[in-house]
Amino acid sequence: MRRAAVLGSCVFGLCLLESAWALQVQPLRTPKESGPWWVSMDMGEGQLKLNSDQQDGSRVPTFAIAFQFGHQAGKFARAGVDVGGWTLQAFNLNDPTVGESVGNVMGVVDVFPLRRGMFVRGGLGWASYTNNQPTGSNGTGFAWKTCAGYEFSLGRSFRLVPIVGYSAGGLGDAIYPHVPPAGAGYSVIDFKFGVVYRLGGRRQ
Repeated sequence: MRRAAVLGSCVFGLCLLESAWALQVQPLRTPKESGPWWVSMDMGEGQLKLNSDQQDGSRVPTFAIAFQFGHQAGKFARAGVDVGGWTLQAFNLNDPTVGESVGNVMGVVDVFPLRRGMFVRGGLGWASYTNNQPTGSNGTGFAWKTCAGYEFSLGRSFRLVPIVGYSAGGLGDAIYPHVPPAGAGYSVIDFKFGVVYRLGGRRQ
């Protein structure tokens, strides 16, 4: 009887050791991480002002929209391209004499001081002004932007982002309605909401 008990204890101990070894050598399964690539879209209101060397315009509300895409550059930063604009007067395919907008294309860098959540963005690039009205003309020039936002997680890959930003730049020899052309430029204060999607994730 004692020999049977000792044998049973040995078998039970071997089973425990085998289970512990199996747990030790089995690779840990980690959840799928967000990918390094990101795309986003944001829209809202832009308080835009057109000005020149001779006249300082007043801010008017405009529809603002922008698209971004890029790559995560480590844990605290990401870089990409920003394409956006503001509509002062809606364009009409049936009437080529209406339509006025400011747009830009920029390289941007987002920095996350706390690794996640809050971020600040800076960008440099090129702005363009389009005015189809008989009293206006087009123009281009150097532009820059800065903004701040906060990413709220909507799952593994999606983020909801409120953004407040400021952008300004020159528009060359553009002629605004009722604004002299010399030193044409713009500035805009943005209040927008956006969605960020992270893609390209893999299991560790």
